[in-house]
This record gives sequence, structure tokens and C-alpha cells, in this order.
Amino acid sequence: MTRRRKAEEGRVALINAGLVPLVAGPAHRNLTLVEEAFGVDITAQGGDILIHGDDPVSIQHAHEALQALIEKAEAGGALSLPDVRSAITFVRAGTRARSGALALPGRRADIKPRTPTQAIYLDALMGGEFDLVFGVGPAGTGKTFLAVAVGVAMLLEGRVSRVVVTRPAVEAGERLGFLPGDLEEKVDPYLQPIWDAFKMLLGAAQLERRKAAGEIEVAPLAFMRGRTLSDAFVIVDEAQNTTRMQMKMLLTRLGEGSRMAVNGDPSQIDLPRAAESGLPHALRILRRVEGMKTVHFSAEDVVRHPLVGRIVAAYERDSDGPTPERAEKPVLSQVSFAAETQVDSDGWAGVFGSDIANEVQNIVTAVAGFFEPSVQSVAVLLTDDARVQALNAQWRQQDKPTNVLSFPAAESLSDISLAGEIGLGDIALAYETCAREAAEQGKSLKHHATHLLVHGLLHLLGYDHEADDDAAEMEGLEREILASLGIADPYQTHD
Repeated sequence: MTRRRKAEEGRVALINAGLVPLVAGPAHRNLTLVEEAFGVDITAQGGDILIHGDDPVSIQHAHEALQALIEKAEAGGALSLPDVRSAITFVRAGTRARSGALALPGRRADIKPRTPTQAIYLDALMGGEFDLVFGVGPAGTGKTFLAVAVGVAMLLEGRVSRVVVTRPAVEAGERLGFLPGDLEEKVDPYLQPIWDAFKMLLGAAQLERRKAAGEIEVAPLAFMRGRTLSDAFVIVDEAQNTTRMQMKMLLTRLGEGSRMAVNGDPSQIDLPRAAESGLPHALRILRRVEGMKTVHFSAEDVVRHPLVGRIVAAYERDSDGPTPERAEKPVLSQVSFAAETQVDSDGWAGVFGSDIANEVQNIVTAVAGFFEPSVQSVAVLLTDDARVQALNAQWRQQDKPTNVLSFPAAESLSDISLAGEIGLGDIALAYETCAREAAEQGKSLKHHATHLLVHGLLHLLGYDHEADDDAAEMEGLEREILASLGIADPYQTHD
């Protein structure tokens, strides 16, 4: 098939022309994925790969994705479809996304994150800054596997003396006495995904040896009470099915030299009384506790069959409409911040697409999920530099455009009753300034605008950045909210 030659052209040169078939993939399937992702045409000629497109930014993104594939091929690695999708995902997240790897002794291939959120999660677990890390999001996003991989790495490196795994044994509570077999046999069916991960990382023989030596331990929640887990890496899986008291009991088991990964999905609570779930409660009350970090996964982080991600996204969209079965679920999205969006600059349609109001509402809802349930409203004006300059001059006495302006509806939200809908305030974004900053910082304009909208909303909610401590708190919350939207740390810098 002859394709229309688009206006702009980019060229990716391979040092070894023999790598072209590997990078292109069978029937050029890898190139096709990159084409579809960025709206470009790609052809392979000799030792070059040519990119044609109408948009220089799209060409650059395709170039970056292909360059990542070339580097992997030059290092001797095979290229799979998940590798291609991962390269595309990191490019979409912006040039600041990290993609570090976890090396395991005795394993030929490193464990590499496939999405920016996985990279954030892996860094949080591996680094020394956080001893308690919550991984929150749908199944299939790699939370359990990455937690097990970090636990195994720390065990093999001698940083901990054992790995302890636990989860609610059955969805309706701890009813192990009615199950046949000893303790391990009773719990094993519910921990099969974790055992599969251990077996993949260690091999069956080494796994059995370490289990026999007590270095890898399984313990249902009912048997954790009264223990102190020192010098251990602890994994709590399916944490949404713990009660508040169970969650408190688990978190207070942490001893000297230990680290804990708590994974779960607040939208999949199976307790008889969903309001008793300990996961949303812990996420809310521990948000500002030093030494704790929450990483939010989304449908974009699903690393199973691509269809699974689309299925998860469909269910997430459907969850916006209440049903009797979900009425008592204390998911974070119960908070309702209604957004009224006005657009008077044509440039924004190219940023958020045709359904701008829905895109803005999704961002506002993500922010709402980090706060106590209430009903509030916010007005968002997507405009241009001239309009923002006029507003800035009128209300701030600064006759110049800026990226975002926030206008609180009241001096203090604490004096307002939450019984009815509250006018939280107004936010205005200037297109030309936002676009210029995104280009200068090498960011996606959509991601940059999303960050500024989150930033403006937090100002309306009383956050500020005048003092260093206040700035650190505000920026930390921005990172968590943006991570829940699949956006990399906007404050991350590289030398």
C-alpha cells in the first residue's frame, strides 16, 4: 500500500543496519504500533528508519520511542510487543520519566518498569526514603510482582533476613478454620499470584530451600497479631479487604530494619460492609505521615493483554454512575468536585481533545479523591495570554500574563458548611504561556496543563508554597495526584 508522504520528516540512523529487522519486528509490527501511537508514517530503508508526519512534535515522540527500541536491540535484548508499548508509554509521559531497572543476583535479565508509574513505585520501594509504600490501583498493573521482586532483591543482597507475605485469606473475613490442611495449605490458594512471582524470580528449587529455612514466610492476617516484624520485607496484598482494625494491626507490626509494601484496589472491596475497609481509611489519615508514600496506578499501567487496560478503563468510566451494589463503597472518588469549564481559546482543543469538559472533570475528580467527602464546585477558564494578563492586572496588580491564576471563593474553607454545594473558586489557564513553558521544559503540553490545573486547585483548597515546608507538602501532593493520572513527577530534574 502506498502511503501519503507527509510534510515533515525525521530520520533515525542505526549503527548496525542488521538491527533494522529486529527493531521493525515481524511484518513491521513494531513500527506499526509506533505509527498508530503518534500518527506518523514510518519506513525502513537500508540502515535508516524514516519518520514522516505533519506534526514535528509527533515526529520527535516517534523518534524517541524508536531510539529506546534501538538501544535495547543494540544491547542484545529481544524486542517484544510489551517492550514497544512500554517505550511508547514512557515517551507519552514526557522526557522526565525514569525507567531504572532492578538487577537480581543470578538472573540474566533485569526487572524493568514498563510504565512511568511502575518506575515511581519501584524507586519508592528500592530507595531508603520510604519504609511504607502503598501501591493503589487496578489488577494487572504489576504491583504484586514488583513488590516481590524488590523483596527478593533485598533478601539476596542481605538487606533483610526474610520476606513475609500476607493478605486476607477469604474476601468475607478470616475463616481459615473451615478450610482443610495446615496453615500454609489453607492460605496458599489465595497467595498463588505471589508464589508464581517468587518461582519466576528464584526458581522452584531455591524457593523451596528458602521457604524451609524460614527466609520466605506466608502468614494470614489472623496470625500477624502480636508479632514484631524486624529485618523483613513485608508484602500486604489485596489490602482493600482488610478492616480498619486489621490495617492498623498490620502497619504497627513493622519493626527495626523492615520495609512494607501494601497493595490494593479501593474500587474492589469485597468485605460484607465496604465502609469498614482499612485501605481508603489508611490512605486518608496517613497521607502526610513522614516515611510513607502512595503510588497510584491506573488503567494505563495495565501490563497484561492490551484489551485488559481498555476493560479496566471502561469499568472505571462506568463507576461514575452509582448502582445499588456500589452504594456503600468508600472509594476515594466519592468526593464530588463539579467542574464548570469555559473555553475561549482555540488552542486548548488540541490539548484536551473535543470533550474538554470531561477531561477537565477527570482531573478535578482525581484531586477530589485525596480529600474528605464533600460537594464542591470549581469554575475553570481555559483562555489565552491576553485574558489572563487582564485578570492579573485587575486582581493581582501585575500587568503581565502568567500560566495559571486561582481565585478562592472564600478566605477560609474551614468556616463553610459542607452540607450543600460550595463554590470553591475560579481557575484560569493561559494557552500561550503554558505552551511555551511545556516546550522549554520538554514536557507534553497536556501533562503540563494538567499539572497547572492541579496546582491551581490545591491553592483553592488552602495549600501554598511561600514557606519551604509548605512548598514541599504541596509539591508532594501534586506528585501523588499526577501519578494517579499516569503523569510523571513534574519536579524531577536530571543533570
